[in-house]
Formats: sequence, C-alpha cells, structure tokens
Amino acid sequence: MNKKRNSNFELLRIFAMLLIVFHHSIVHGLLNNNISIAGSGNPVPRNAWVTNFSGELIAMFGKVAVAVFVMISGYFLVNSSAKGKKILKKIFLLVVQVCFYSLLIYLVASYFKWINPNDLGTKQQAFFPFFYNTYWFATEYLLLYLIYPYINAALHSISRTQHRNLILIGIITFTVIPMIIPNFIDYGSYGEVVLFALYYIIGGYLRLYNLKNEKVKGIVLFICGSSVLSLVMFYYNYLGEISNNQKYFANSFVLAGQYSFIIVIIAMSVMMFFKHINLGQNKVINTIAATTFGVYLIHDNPIMEQVIWTKWLNMPSMLTSNIGRFLLTILIACPLIFIGCSLIDFVRIKLFNSIAVIYRKIKKARN
Repeated sequence: MNKKRNSNFELLRIFAMLLIVFHHSIVHGLLNNNISIAGSGNPVPRNAWVTNFSGELIAMFGKVAVAVFVMISGYFLVNSSAKGKKILKKIFLLVVQVCFYSLLIYLVASYFKWINPNDLGTKQQAFFPFFYNTYWFATEYLLLYLIYPYINAALHSISRTQHRNLILIGIITFTVIPMIIPNFIDYGSYGEVVLFALYYIIGGYLRLYNLKNEKVKGIVLFICGSSVLSLVMFYYNYLGEISNNQKYFANSFVLAGQYSFIIVIIAMSVMMFFKHINLGQNKVINTIAATTFGVYLIHDNPIMEQVIWTKWLNMPSMLTSNIGRFLLTILIACPLIFIGCSLIDFVRIKLFNSIAVIYRKIKKARN
C-alpha cells in the first residue's frame, strides 16, 4: 500500500469491504436455500417478505462496493508509470496471497473435518484458485492488472470528451442493454473483466478530471440511486407477498446485480464524494485498509462461505416473519467477521514482511 495516500479512499475501502461482508451474509446466507435471486428457489414462506426485503436492503450495496474497489484502482493507477518488474512483482504478490489463503483454509477445514479433503472439486479449487473460480473477483482483478498499462496508454491519448463518451458507451453497452435484453452479451467465464475495465476507466476519469460541484452531485446521485433501488425491491417483494408468486421475489434484486447501471451510478457517486474528503494520512485507517483484500479472501472462500453462513450461523433458517433474530445476528456477526478476518490478515502481512526482510538480507549477503 502507498503510505503517502490520503486516507479518504483507504476509509472507503474499509466501508466497501464491510458492505461486501453484509452482502454475502444475505446472498450466500439468508437467501441461499430459500428465495433465489436467480429465480430457482423453493416456495416462498408466507409472511417472509419483510425479512427478505430487509435482507436485500442490507445486501444492495455489495456490488456497489465491488465497483468502488475497481474504481479506486483506476483512480490511483491511471497515472502509474510502473513497468516490467514492478508490475510483475505486484502480480506475484497477488497470486501468492490468493494461493496462501486458498491452501490454508483447505488445510484448516480438512483438520476440523468441515470438508471431505479427498473431494476432487474441493482440491482443484484449493490448489488452483485462479483456474477453478475459487475467487471470481481475484481472477478478474488479475486479468485487469495485466491489461491496465494498455488502458492507461489509451486514456492518455484521448481527449476528455472522448473519455467521457467512452464511459457512456460502456455503461449503455454493458449495463443498460443487458438489463433490458439479458442475453445481449455472453461474458463467458472471465468476461467480467470487461466490466472491470469500465469501472477502471471511470476511476481514471475521476482522477484526471474534476466535475463542477462534484461532492454535491455525488450526494444527489447516491440518494437518487439508492432510492430507486429501494423502491424497486419493495415493489417486487410486496407483489410477491400478496400474490405468493416466486417470480416477483426472484426479480426483486435484479437491479442491484453486477450488470446494473444503477450500481455504476451509485459507485460513481460514492467516489465523487470521497474524492473531496481530506483525512490526511491516518495510520490506523491505512493499516486496516491494507487488510481488506485479505478479509475478502478469508470470508468468501467457498469453504468458509458454507461454514460461516450455513454451519455456524444457519442463516437460511432466518427467512421467517420474525425479523428481530435475523437483524440482531447480522448486525453483530458481520462486523465481527470483518474484524476477525482483518486481524488474521494483519498477522499474515507481518509474516510476509518478515520473510521479505530475511530474503533481502540473504540476497545481500550472497552479493
């Protein structure tokens, strides 16, 4: 992490990862074996719509947080002059961190018998995380990192108007049209890197250019976008309840999905707001922010996903008319999960730094 960075975006990383943890508690927990966002769930329990709607309100900023993470990368990397060895070093560290947690969690889960260690699919995901979609975000981000120097070259060779138009074309093509025509684009296994490239280009634009009244516009766009999402989710959930029709519940979260233009707008609004917050360099914020990727790798590992939300918390059972237990569990568990994972990654960072120091000393001694 660049220690010279203002802590505004580091604080945003923390908020974004906490929102992702909340998001996963709903999509991997509460709705996992009940109401399916994809539309293939079981019959909806009566009077469960309030809990479902509340859960979706909690989860609706998860994809916003994903977009924000990539936009932050675009914001800081668009002017990067890193080449060759420096880029390869960052890619190497990313791969090492991902593989470290993938293997460590597999070994821990095998020891405590949370999994069948001999299952071929489990082994493949543990030993080859980038090839078996163990962490979809890490895979897409790695691909983005391989091409970002070329994106930078293109962005610095076009005008501000062309940059803006490129963003508009990307939003219309990859978010607006797919919302209307779901099969318009088949992204394939690694196709979300196209969407990540759009997020990166937006982050780059916000770094290279300033908008008039940017902070105020960010607040307005956030309120409008969030209101639209909330109203759409309430509308479909309520229709699902009064009609007892699964399709309404299945459609209630579509606008909060990965390819929603509303998600892009809200993510942009958040970036516009935090861009103009001056926190200086806060060591505590920067230290916690450095662990956020580790928080993701730990809690959203396929093994831990099942252990945390299903085995430990039994989230699917909470889709009932009693909303109190559900909200209490979420509000306590998610921050604790973030803190626990953050502490684990803090130790991992210290360990890796110590290994790096020892390696440099050995290398220096040999020379």
